Amino acid sequence: MSRRRDDPAVRGWLAVDKPSGPTSHDVVARVRRALGVRRVGHAGTLDPLASGLLVCLVGNATRLVPWLHRWPKTYVGTIVLGTESPTDDAEGLPGPPPEPVPLPPAPVLAAATRRLTGEVLQRPPAYSAKKLGGERAHRLARQGFTPDLAPVPVTVHGLRVCPARQPGRLHFAARVSSGTYLRALARDLGRLLGTGGYLETLRRTAIGPLRVEDALPLENVPREPPAGRSLLRPVEELPLPFPDVRLGPRGASRFLAGNPAEARDLPPGLPEETPVRVLDAAGRMLGIGLVVPGDRVRPRTVFPPP
Repeated sequence: MSRRRDDPAVRGWLAVDKPSGPTSHDVVARVRRALGVRRVGHAGTLDPLASGLLVCLVGNATRLVPWLHRWPKTYVGTIVLGTESPTDDAEGLPGPPPEPVPLPPAPVLAAATRRLTGEVLQRPPAYSAKKLGGERAHRLARQGFTPDLAPVPVTVHGLRVCPARQPGRLHFAARVSSGTYLRALARDLGRLLGTGGYLETLRRTAIGPLRVEDALPLENVPREPPAGRSLLRPVEELPLPFPDVRLGPRGASRFLAGNPAEARDLPPGLPEETPVRVLDAAGRMLGIGLVVPGDRVRPRTVFPPP
């Protein structure tokens, strides 16, 4: 029996405010049901404990997921000092929360946050989706092994911490590159302070210029199609972290056919291989191109307008 194909006209994106509890996959499944389509992805996993902005892409707009990862992500949350957790967050605590410990002096706290800011090497949590020998680290950890994950370079663009109202806790706000684990950031801050620490709460407030205040609460996403289709926003409204160029009819045809096309409105001085968003004369998005010599763009990601 053949599988039903999605309607190619159903494409776009939807910003959802995920509550604590559901997984990112749960949110994607809800969006699939609301739209009556199978092809839905998201731009950045949130752990079940975390809440906040989850951008879902639908149809061939899922091809934009890797490009959205170029935006930095902004988070706020709470760190508990006094002990570590196997998962680096509150979900992995084997018992009740630790007794509150005195917070370090402000200069010590400031010095520790400076060490965790900028381009740093971060060791991913043992309970993560990173692979070790072809196996997911979290699966190895649940089998009793301690995955030895290599540190990876990440960028912490900004990190601010301050005492929380509850004793032994710190509030934080962080703006980080994709691939940064906030659980690991909490763990590493606790180690620098000599107290141990783990992530208690986390909320993603922004991805680049996209804000959680503009997202749709998950409870407002319909459970049955086709009601959810009216919520989809066109791909042309999705902000991407690089400039736009427009192609005339001939250039658009060449681009969609997989050939480099002349882009007369290409911003001056762009280095070769710089990505740009490619639009046709009517402003419809054709895909992502890369700058090549001769004021041209070659196709990198293409999806014709429906």
